[in-house]
Amino acid sequence: MIRALQAAFFLRFPVRGLGDVPLNLIGLACLGLLGFGNHGFWFAGLGVETLYLATLASNPRFQRYVNAQAHKQVTVDVEERRRALVAGLPQADKLALQRLMGKCERIESLWQSEGDLALQTSEHALRDLQWWYVKLLIARQHVLKSDSEANEAQLRTDIETIGQELADVRLSPAARESKQKTLALLKRRAENVARRRQTLDEIGSDLARIDAQIALVHENTTLDGKPQAISADLELASRLLDDTIYGASAGDVAELDAAYASPARKVAQ
Repeated sequence: MIRALQAAFFLRFPVRGLGDVPLNLIGLACLGLLGFGNHGFWFAGLGVETLYLATLASNPRFQRYVNAQAHKQVTVDVEERRRALVAGLPQADKLALQRLMGKCERIESLWQSEGDLALQTSEHALRDLQWWYVKLLIARQHVLKSDSEANEAQLRTDIETIGQELADVRLSPAARESKQKTLALLKRRAENVARRRQTLDEIGSDLARIDAQIALVHENTTLDGKPQAISADLELASRLLDDTIYGASAGDVAELDAAYASPARKVAQ
């Protein structure tokens, strides 16, 4: 109701030659000026304004219009933030995403003659898959930007070398302690390198799976000419990764996750 009142108060009406004009505000300003000469205009303006706001804000049709505009604005804001995230991706990733989105657009063009709930659900699933694809690209970029200088083979060699040195009984206590600490650090670095490689493998596998899923939907739709029952709830290995995988983009990704999952967003879609 508050949103409807605000919209009614600031509502603009199209006037030829002037564009969209806030007639309510202009009317209030005129009555306010006239009120300095005759206070009755202030009381009249208050009554008319109250009647205007109460009538328009309580109108179900106007409320639906206000909600639709709010949903539209949410959609615009979400898509702008998503495009900003995509803009920071490497060119190769942008091209891969464009190819995926092109397939999705062709799929939806084949569905245009359908208008049932199954179609809407399938369109939402396609959009969710595209969003997962973007998140995976962001995650991969962050992982690749992390320390890539560490050579796993060299780390293993260094670990073996220090292990052999520790077997020397002639080592002094201080030297042994130092080498043990160095060995512990090298093992942790080796674990990080292995985990980094595993993460990249999982992300690459999930990207390929989403691509294959959408390609299959496109093929089935081309053959059958109608929406397929698809789901974006794939058992992706990368779902187990925490939000830190997105690096500096983690906050934006979390907020867009919430926006895409909200009922308002699904209506707007």
